[in-house]
Amino acid sequence: MTLTLSARRLADLLGPLDQVGPAYREIADRVRLLVLDGRVADGSRLPSERELATALGVSRTTTTRVYTELRESGILQSRQGSGSVVQVPRGVSSASSLIVLPDEAGTIAMTYAAPAGPPGLARAFEAAAAKLPGLLATTGYLPDGLPALREILAQRYSDGGLTTDPEQIIVTSGAMGAISLLARSLVTPGQRVVVEGLSYPHAHDSFAAAGGRLSALPVDRSPWDPEALSATLTGSPHRAAYFIPDFHNPTAAVMSDAERSAWARELRRHDVVPIVDESLREINLDGIELPPVFATYDPRALLIGSSSKAYWGGLRVGWIRAPRASVMPLVQARMMDDLGTSAFDQLVLCELLAEGGQTAAAGRARSRSGRDHLLAELARQLPDVHAPCPPGGLSLWVTLPDRMSSRLVSAASRHGLLLTPGPRFFSHAGTAGERHLRLPYNQSHEVLTEAVSRLRAAYEEVLTPGEPATAPRTSKTLEMIA
Repeated sequence: MTLTLSARRLADLLGPLDQVGPAYREIADRVRLLVLDGRVADGSRLPSERELATALGVSRTTTTRVYTELRESGILQSRQGSGSVVQVPRGVSSASSLIVLPDEAGTIAMTYAAPAGPPGLARAFEAAAAKLPGLLATTGYLPDGLPALREILAQRYSDGGLTTDPEQIIVTSGAMGAISLLARSLVTPGQRVVVEGLSYPHAHDSFAAAGGRLSALPVDRSPWDPEALSATLTGSPHRAAYFIPDFHNPTAAVMSDAERSAWARELRRHDVVPIVDESLREINLDGIELPPVFATYDPRALLIGSSSKAYWGGLRVGWIRAPRASVMPLVQARMMDDLGTSAFDQLVLCELLAEGGQTAAAGRARSRSGRDHLLAELARQLPDVHAPCPPGGLSLWVTLPDRMSSRLVSAASRHGLLLTPGPRFFSHAGTAGERHLRLPYNQSHEVLTEAVSRLRAAYEEVLTPGEPATAPRTSKTLEMIA
């Protein structure tokens, strides 16, 4: 079934034009970014040129040139009787930002925040391989997870002050597997879900795909204004609330003890289930003191953890720490889609968690070094960009001197630098976030230095608008946000 995007909806997604440079170029670049970051789905039918011109308040000549640009860049096909349909070129990989096609040598992707494997990771794989014969004697079907891993994870929660039994742990395929499972299991079409107005977009996409109606909180100095939460919950019934209280993605903010207490009180009062993404909690680069996990404040909370951020993006092991009454319904729901996470990967994580923390510490040290180097390069090459130092997490959330995020991302792609525009992290349509950019620091110092150099070149291009020297390289810019 083809999804038809109305002219008004597309205009809302595009937001008000900056009117810097040719209008057709700005509109085409924004549509291209909407497609590449998933806000306009592959196969969507766009409105007619005349309808879009009316909705945007521009001439028909402008929108005709926009559609011509999009067809030439390979992401729009127009057929008699079918209109203009988005079709991402088959040569483009949306599977992983780590895949570089032959004509993409030298491209730097800063669209994902997962780290490369730290020193010591290979030893964990070797130790797990030595235990593989015992694992092969089983069926390998583990819908709730490897018993040894569930015991270790439960003990870690208990050691942190939250008494947990292994039966309360459900191992999933990464944090996204946990989020998707919870969205499908808890939310029925039409039910409302509270979310941060600024957050991890793929999680919000999962709840929307399950039929949830997202109630995004206002974006303020803190993502977790208790008064805004109370007003939202008082206005209409909600099924669940999804939030990231520890080194929030993308801002790296930490929910305070007072905010956690206030949120727990409001969520209990309105019978809203907390879905708490703690996948970045272990990335505490400066060793700051964190409040207890959210289930300490509200025992109904479903906690999400992950190995991919603490160790390696390719170690796709996540988990849910759930109240006992929720475990069996979640396991049964999970078995409708898959019968378990990679058993070998779970063995690897067991080795990592049992070694005493050396590998995780090495990963944090490398992330800390990357963070400090990226901050120094930004200060040296782009002093107009405001870049606070986050105490944890895997990326910077920088403030640009003007509303230019989408234009900057488009220009950067022409310099072989792939970025995600700030508006992608905002739940509200339009150009919220045009003054922000997320910059992960998960690559080598040399690559980060070159990335900032390319970003500076793109920044200078945006400040002196004109026709770009070359068309945006679409085949290089479809990447996954993680």
